[in-house]
Amino acid sequence: MKFIVVILAAGMVAFIGAVICIIAAVHSGSPPASAAFSTGSVARAGPLDALHGTDATSRERGGPEAPTFYGLTGLGTGGSEQQVTYSRLICTPVPAGECNPKNFQQQADDPSLYAGEDWGYLRTTAEELRQTVLQQKDEILTDQRTIRELTGKLSECESGLKGRRVPERSAGLGDARKENKEQLMMRDDAGSSMRSTHAMEELVHAITQMKDRIEKLEKAAGAARMPMAAAQRRMKDLEGELKRKIKLLEEERKALQKETQKHQEHIDYGLDTVHQRISSLEKGLSENKFPEGYRLSFPVRSTSMYATVKQEIPALHTLTACMWIKPAKSILGTVASYAVSDQSHEFVLQQLVHGPIELIINNEVAPLPLNLTVGRWQHMCVSWNRRAGAWHAYLGGKLKLEGSDLATRHSIRPGGTLILGQEQVLGGLRFEASRAMVGELSEFNMWDRLLSHMELSALARCSTGMLGNVVPWTSREVEVFGGVTKQPADHCEHRTSVRQ
Repeated sequence: MKFIVVILAAGMVAFIGAVICIIAAVHSGSPPASAAFSTGSVARAGPLDALHGTDATSRERGGPEAPTFYGLTGLGTGGSEQQVTYSRLICTPVPAGECNPKNFQQQADDPSLYAGEDWGYLRTTAEELRQTVLQQKDEILTDQRTIRELTGKLSECESGLKGRRVPERSAGLGDARKENKEQLMMRDDAGSSMRSTHAMEELVHAITQMKDRIEKLEKAAGAARMPMAAAQRRMKDLEGELKRKIKLLEEERKALQKETQKHQEHIDYGLDTVHQRISSLEKGLSENKFPEGYRLSFPVRSTSMYATVKQEIPALHTLTACMWIKPAKSILGTVASYAVSDQSHEFVLQQLVHGPIELIINNEVAPLPLNLTVGRWQHMCVSWNRRAGAWHAYLGGKLKLEGSDLATRHSIRPGGTLILGQEQVLGGLRFEASRAMVGELSEFNMWDRLLSHMELSALARCSTGMLGNVVPWTSREVEVFGGVTKQPADHCEHRTSVRQ
């Protein structure tokens, strides 16, 4: 901005200087004639274009006519009078003391100096130039005021945007204005050929740039004036709203979880009720199906025919096992086999080929030479006690055999599998057909104590329906496989007929 002001001031000073020179050239008289011409010769001024320095070349191109001075006469060679024409003004310095004001006045009053020229035209031109100079001066003052106003606004915008004052720029603008003013006062005599139109265009361009810059600064300042307090309040409001929504979602999740838990409990309760109802129905159906008890039938020796007892066996220090047996052949086979993980002969009651019935405890054998009649129901009981390994065998409620030292101090281990009709081996339910039972079996019960002679006689006479507390003979506790069938019991029919 400072550079633009300096250029503008210099241009105006040059313009004013040129106008002053023109006015001075119009009103001043001609210098004395050269000594080369005769006394009394006069030089007449040509057209005004002489001040602009036009020549013959410009006339040929259509420009203004070159200035000439007429009436300068002198004696040429041979004594003849000769007229000389000049196309330029010639300024000759006059030494001090030789300048005579009277001669200038005489020349000015001499009407022959202005012969052939329009003096009125010159005066009109000079007046127009003076009015132009005054108009340009007013415009310069107006532009300076505008520049000062824009500079003030620019300083206010910059100080408001940056939050601080810029004293250096203000001081520079003040110094520039002072310098421009001094240059306008001190450089009146400077000469320059810059035109006023070029200076005005530069001034308009500079003002336009300043306006654009002010608008940009005002926009930036408006954006920067956004209140931080309002933004912080907005952030706090959003944060509070987010927390409220999170709290509501958490409460809804908890409520949904409680409701789901209640539904699950209701469903579980309903399922338990249904299961209990089904179990009771199954129990009632089984009891109603075999109101007088049931019997298992093993028609042939086969590895696929067996029955499992679902009742879990606890640890036993003493046991009594009673049953009704109806052999189909002279070789009974395996009646019962209880095995644990590392012992397949934890408890076994069987009769193999060409041998007596055997009672096996922890793989120790006690032979029971009992005579069983083929095709007839017979009641048999065996008992064992770990103290001294004592054992007893009953047939028809009467003691037939007894002994000791059978698995002394051993306890039958819990968690095993009790199979009816097959002998178990280690490694799973793998059986041998030669050891399978063939015949019928009923009322297989086990107790964890020794039964009295009275209880044994009552069981043999079918006068009691006492069930075992370890393995009870019920339909739901025994599951059959491979062709074994459950049929109504008939082992006490002959006892009933005898009593009748």
